Amino acid sequence: MPHPVAMDTDSKLPPYPLAGRAISVLLPAMHDSLDLRWWGGHHATDALRKHGNLVVGFWHEWVLPLSYTLRSNGFAAITSQHHDGARLGSALFYLDVALALGSSSRGGLPGFQRLEALVHEGHSPVFAVDGPKGPARVAKEGAAALARRVGIPMIPLGFAVDRSIRLDTWDRMILPAAWGRAVIVVGEAVSPATDRKGDAAAARQFQQALNEATEAAQVDFERLWRQGCGTSPLGRSGLTLAAQ
Repeated sequence: MPHPVAMDTDSKLPPYPLAGRAISVLLPAMHDSLDLRWWGGHHATDALRKHGNLVVGFWHEWVLPLSYTLRSNGFAAITSQHHDGARLGSALFYLDVALALGSSSRGGLPGFQRLEALVHEGHSPVFAVDGPKGPARVAKEGAAALARRVGIPMIPLGFAVDRSIRLDTWDRMILPAAWGRAVIVVGEAVSPATDRKGDAAAARQFQQALNEATEAAQVDFERLWRQGCGTSPLGRSGLTLAAQ
C-alpha cells in the first residue's frame, strides 16, 4: 500500500508537479475527443438561484473524464495525501482548481477546514464522494458534512460513455475511448442535514441520488445524449459566479 505524502495545506505548489502537468495535458485531449452532453442542468441552475452555491459530487470512477470540466471554473476540491491522489491533485492545480490538501487518514481535518474556507471565499466544492480509497459507490460523509456546515445543497452527477476502458483499480476507473460520446446527468439537489447527527442519513440520500443519476445516464444513454446540452450548467466561471 502506498505511503502518504506529507503536504502543507497552505502550500502554493502541490507535489508531483511533472506528473500533474502531464495529466493536465492529457485530460484536455481526452475531453476534446468526446462529444459530451449535459442533461438535467435545470436542477443545478434552479438550486443555484435559490442557494447561490452547491456541493457537487460524483463517483470516483468518473474522476478522469469529469476533472477537466472543472477547469478554471471557480471550483475547489480536497485531494488525498497518498501518491495517486496527490498526482491527480497536482493535475487539478494546473487546471486552476483550488486545492485543499488532506485525506481521511492523514491531514483530513485541516484539509476539510481549508475546503470550508475556500467555499466561504466563493469557490464551489467538488467531491469524489467514495474516494479516496472506497469502497466503490459507497458515499463518505464529507460532502454531507460540508453541505451542512455551509448551508448549501448537494448536486449529484452521473456519467456514461459509449466506449471506454476500465482500469484495474479499486473503483474500476473509467478511461473514455477517443472520439466517443458521453453524457453527464445532473440529478436533483439533495438538502443537507440540520445537525451533525443527520450527516450519515444525508450521505445515504446523496448516495442514492448519485446511483440514480448514474443509472439514468447508462440506461437511457441514447435519448439523454440526443436531448442533452453541450454547455455545462455549472457555469463558465464557477457555480457561485454562474448564480450572479
